[in-house]
Amino acid sequence: MTYKFTIEKANAFTKENSQSVKNQFKPEIHFTAPIGWINDPNGFIFFKGEYHLFYQHYPYGSEWGPMHWGHAKTKDFLTWEHLPIALAPDMPYDKDGCFSGSAIVKDDKLWLMYTGNIIDAENGNQQVQNMAYSTDGITFKKLDKNPVATGEILPDTIVKSDFRDPKVFEKDGIYYAVVAAQDKKHVGSIILLSSLNLIDWSFESIFLEGQKNQGVMWECPDYFEIDGTSYLVLSPMRFPRDQFHFTNINSSVILKGEVDWETKTFKMDSLTELDQGHDFYAPQTLVDEKGRRIMIAWMHTWGRTLPTHELNHKWAGQMTMPRELHPFENGIKQAFLVEVVENLPTLPLNQAVETAGKLVTNPSSSIHYRLGEEGDAIHFGYDQEEDIVYINRSEQAQVIKGEEEWPIDLKASKIKADKLTVIIDKNAIEIIVNDGQAVLSSTYYLTNSQPILEETKSKWVTNE
Repeated sequence: MTYKFTIEKANAFTKENSQSVKNQFKPEIHFTAPIGWINDPNGFIFFKGEYHLFYQHYPYGSEWGPMHWGHAKTKDFLTWEHLPIALAPDMPYDKDGCFSGSAIVKDDKLWLMYTGNIIDAENGNQQVQNMAYSTDGITFKKLDKNPVATGEILPDTIVKSDFRDPKVFEKDGIYYAVVAAQDKKHVGSIILLSSLNLIDWSFESIFLEGQKNQGVMWECPDYFEIDGTSYLVLSPMRFPRDQFHFTNINSSVILKGEVDWETKTFKMDSLTELDQGHDFYAPQTLVDEKGRRIMIAWMHTWGRTLPTHELNHKWAGQMTMPRELHPFENGIKQAFLVEVVENLPTLPLNQAVETAGKLVTNPSSSIHYRLGEEGDAIHFGYDQEEDIVYINRSEQAQVIKGEEEWPIDLKASKIKADKLTVIIDKNAIEIIVNDGQAVLSSTYYLTNSQPILEETKSKWVTNE
């Protein structure tokens, strides 16, 4: 059978058409693909001295389509080298999309575990797990044995067509994968699979089952340990809004807890939203050669319009800047990588922002900033009276719409701010509060490509 999509076609299309992309809103240091749509980070891993990032990718348009795996690498997270597309939906077991997954190194080979999406009108849709490997980290061979795990191994309580996003890890000589699933009660579930060789996989357990108030589906799980404590990262769809938390219709959370490795189940002690800005979803982590647990995420979310698509700029989607994770009270602290912050210039006030840079302040009172000009700007800062750190896009001329039934221009975190560390890029702002106690990440789209950054007396802490 001949398939419509191949790696060769995708790479040729990218090479021939990437010069036609309009760069008006393309960020300088936040990762974007050469052309087309991107969403979830996949296969985020440190391999042979470099950070590799794979990602959900549709090169042929600026909206979601049959998923490929794009690929890039970096040594500093400031400049990226684009590599050939790693996976295309070119086999019966992934013919309608190579969905999200992860990477692991075994025997000096780079292995990818990913979900194959199969749309079948007669037998029902399926999502199955597949493996591919590479000896050079660039060209990947899919296993002849694929799929390595299907819905047939799942308990009857699980929806077999919602079984995706495997995150593979090794513990005590055994390979495991946490996989997102949906229970028939319309709550999220995390499945645990195991293997001795990355080829033969078995069902181990329902690692964690969600509750009715925790979203209808959990996507993109990631399990890891820091200093002996277990963490599980999830991206719940339609987690109920709670004042300043979960104000995006789809969110990302981190669960702190412990695992009973006899029963292979995760016991949750706490649940914390990872980011309170407009744009953060499907985070994934790696461990580098320094032992740092580093996280990156899709800097967008489902159910939102994307100006670069609407304006036919031929690209859509980007990643956040990487963050190092540190244990903190009931959750985690997120800090920009030290070397990234050190290598960024400090942005002067009352001048045009001509390059990506940083702004670090220790507010002793309320402080408010405007980026842009009257009628087309974003506002951010700290309101000491209310103890609110905020980003407000309501004055942006380019309107971004969402599926939410409530206003979405303002995003805020209720916290006493002693320090703000801000990274500003051509279309992105990320604010880390108190060295990681709270984080807000948002994209923006201003007509002036070199907007003025200035301190103002006006506070923008309402959605009006």
